[in-house]
Amino acid sequence: MNEAPNSNAGLNDTFSSQSAPQSNPFTADLKGEFTSNFGTNTNAVSQIFKEGGFASNNKTKYMVYGGLFIVAMGLGLLYFMSDDESSTSGDDVAGETESEGATDDADEDATATASTDGDKTKSPAVDTAKVAAPAVAATPAPAVARSAKSSFSGGSGQISLGEPADGSSLTYDETQGPAVFSWTGGGGYIVFSRNSSMSPATMRVPVSGNSYNFKHPWPGTWYWKVENNTGATEVRSFKVMAAPRRNIALQEPASGGSVAGTGGTVSWQGDSKVAHYRVEFTSGSWANPQYRFASSGNSLQLQGVPAGQFQMRVGAFSEIAGRWEYTAPVSVTVK
Repeated sequence: MNEAPNSNAGLNDTFSSQSAPQSNPFTADLKGEFTSNFGTNTNAVSQIFKEGGFASNNKTKYMVYGGLFIVAMGLGLLYFMSDDESSTSGDDVAGETESEGATDDADEDATATASTDGDKTKSPAVDTAKVAAPAVAATPAPAVARSAKSSFSGGSGQISLGEPADGSSLTYDETQGPAVFSWTGGGGYIVFSRNSSMSPATMRVPVSGNSYNFKHPWPGTWYWKVENNTGATEVRSFKVMAAPRRNIALQEPASGGSVAGTGGTVSWQGDSKVAHYRVEFTSGSWANPQYRFASSGNSLQLQGVPAGQFQMRVGAFSEIAGRWEYTAPVSVTVK
C-alpha cells in the first residue's frame, strides 16, 4: 500500500527556510543610527517598543506566517492527493501492462510456432517451453467427451444381434413366457415392423442393457433391429405361428338330432388348457346368440329353451390363444 508523503517534513522545510537564524539588526554596528534620533542617552530600540512602533509590524508578521502555513498545508495536501492518484494510475497501468504482457507473450508464442512450422532453420530461436505450452493447455477433451456421451440415450459399444436367429419361428402361446430378444453393445432402441423395409415401424421401444422381452407378439411375420449411438444392426425376421386350436368335438345331440329344452343334456369332448366352456343356441346371428349356457366340465343340462329349430355350437376359451374357439354349428330340434 502506498503511503502518503510526510507532510510535516515538507512543512518543516518551508518554515526552516524562513525562520533560519538571522543577523540581529540591532547590533553594535547599527546603534549609532538610532541614538541621535531620540535624544541623548536614549536607547532607540526601547523607545520604539515603548511607542508601539512595531505593533502593526507584529500583526503583519503573524499574518504572513499564517499564510505561509496555510500554503504549506495546501501543498502537502496536493502532494498527498497526487501521490494517491499516481499510485492508482500506476496500478491500472500495471494491470494493463500485465494484460498486454500476456498478449505479447501469446503473440510471441504464436510467432514462435509459426516460425517453427514455416521455417525449420529458425527452430533454434524458438522457446520450446512456450511452443509446448499450448498443447498442454488445450486439454478440455474430457468435457467434450462427457457432452458427447450425454447426447446419446443408448449404449456406447458396437451392437450385434444375438437371439433369435434370422428366420426363426415360434408358436403363439399365452401360457408361455415372453419372446426374448438379445444383442450385445448396450441399450438404445429395439424396432419391430411387419415390413422388411422397417417402415412403418410397428413398435420402437427404448431399451437398456442387452435384451428385451416381447410379450406374446401376434401371429405373422415380423422384422426387427436394434439402434443406438453407434448405428443400427442388420434387420432380422421371425415368424409367429398361430396357437393350435383346442380339440373340442360335439358328442350329443348329433347334428340333425333333438334335445329337450328343459332337462336335456348336451355333452362334448374337451381338451387341456381350456379355462371354461359354453353352449349357445340361436335362430339368427352368432353375434348375439339367443341362449347361452356355461360349464367348467364336458356337459350341461338345458333350462328354458323353447321348442323349435336352432343352430347349436360348443365354445372353449383357449388359455393358449387367449380367445374363444367354437365347434362347427349343427342344426338341432328343441322339444
